[in-house]
Amino acid sequence: MARLANPGFLPEAAIGKRVRVWFSDGREGRCDDNPMSPPGWAADGRAGCRWSLTGRPHDIAEYEVVE
Repeated sequence: MARLANPGFLPEAAIGKRVRVWFSDGREGRCDDNPMSPPGWAADGRAGCRWSLTGRPHDIAEYEVVE
């Protein structure tokens, strides 16, 4: 799947899924480097991503749903 722009709220296509993210400062979001961890980040739920756009460098600018 291609990178998509963050709409500022949890995208419907990401509900219940894991995502790779790129921050507004251009860096790719990284989880830990544990090979046992699932790829990407939880898009929602208790440990899910923050989708709101605040103007800070760690806002998610783009995302990709991990299949």
